[in-house]
Amino acid sequence: MHQRFVHQAGFAVMCLSITAVSFAQSSLPDREPGLWEVTLKQGSSMAAMLEGMQETLAQMPEAQRKQMEQMMAQSGASFTQPNVLRQCLTAEAAKGEFKPTVDDAGMQCSEVDWHGSRTEGRYSMNCTNADGEWKIDGRIWDATSKSYKSEMTLHGVVDNQPVSIEMSQAARWVGADC
Repeated sequence: MHQRFVHQAGFAVMCLSITAVSFAQSSLPDREPGLWEVTLKQGSSMAAMLEGMQETLAQMPEAQRKQMEQMMAQSGASFTQPNVLRQCLTAEAAKGEFKPTVDDAGMQCSEVDWHGSRTEGRYSMNCTNADGEWKIDGRIWDATSKSYKSEMTLHGVVDNQPVSIEMSQAARWVGADC
């Protein structure tokens, strides 16, 4: 159960990071550095995955749970309530070349193919790892320096099983202090 949780946690962070990379590699406005709150749409497969991770976390022995929470915190994410993540965005990451943080060194991704304007855009990219290939498509809209909405789909393989994940979210800047 522990190994599956680590795999899910890393995958969830990767999914959320992919949205961030496409935001920054576009002509969209730079985001404000500081604390951001990301609310996942209820009923999406990503929201269900995060809810399952929270349930698994709650059932772990305290020492193991703290270790997993620390791993999540190191990647800048923490759970505040079901379907809501908080991320600390540094000043450096908020502008320019924000790159996704993927703990899986075996994950190799193509350049993001971006088409958009100052407030919205569409992107796609392909990634590969030991499990196989991933196709990622997404869209960002209503983008300002303090908020945006996005949706993304991923198609690939996890544990030798075909997987399709959709994620819809709304993100807002909470404040400068993390």
